[in-house]
Amino acid sequence: MDYSAQPFAQVQPRRAVDAIMKQIRDRIQSNELRPGQKLPAERLLAEQMGVSRNTVREAIRMLEVSGLVTLKKGATGGAFLNDSNTAALSQNIRDGINLNQYDATDLIDVRLVLETYAVERACLHATDEEIDELAAIARQSKLAESSEPSYERRLVLHMDFHRKLATFAHNRVLEVLTEPLLEMTRQFHLKSGPAAGMETHELRARLVQAIRDRDSEAATKVLAEHFKALQERIFAVTLHS
Repeated sequence: MDYSAQPFAQVQPRRAVDAIMKQIRDRIQSNELRPGQKLPAERLLAEQMGVSRNTVREAIRMLEVSGLVTLKKGATGGAFLNDSNTAALSQNIRDGINLNQYDATDLIDVRLVLETYAVERACLHATDEEIDELAAIARQSKLAESSEPSYERRLVLHMDFHRKLATFAHNRVLEVLTEPLLEMTRQFHLKSGPAAGMETHELRARLVQAIRDRDSEAATKVLAEHFKALQERIFAVTLHS
């Protein structure tokens, strides 16, 4: 690709790394740079921006840490824009939340709001194949209740159900927001320990059926029941801790 038509602007050395990152982010935002595209070579960027190659290299590495680019080695290597930075965004959200204390009941309240939206969207947009996949995870989770001795492994299936629910809502922002909340929920469950879960599996089966029936009202009611039970468990754990 010919970058000579739109060269990058020169930057001030004092905050050169930040300025380089901002220019690249601005071009991603304006769609001048697109997922999968290779950034100009370090030498060319350094010439256009009036900085050293080391400064450009540092800025690119910072973009790699933030999840925006991937560095590849070899003759055809370089800095490539990622197709998706969902994982990096989720990690940033989780890190930000974990820097502050949070109340578990607040976590459940937020999850209820987001997953109610997810359920409503899934009733409208999830394909029959996706609903079948959601049902399969629910069955595996129920089976694991009696066949899998490791609570941590059973918990993976619990979280996968809610993760898939967000995915099948077909809203990428929702996926990004859901992931760190699920990780926080997982950490809470690991600390509080196993609890009887057959009620959860019954509610889950009803939820899947409501989504299959495209009945958003029934689905959101079942979801509310599930979170009410979870809220009661949180209260019981807090009471005895």
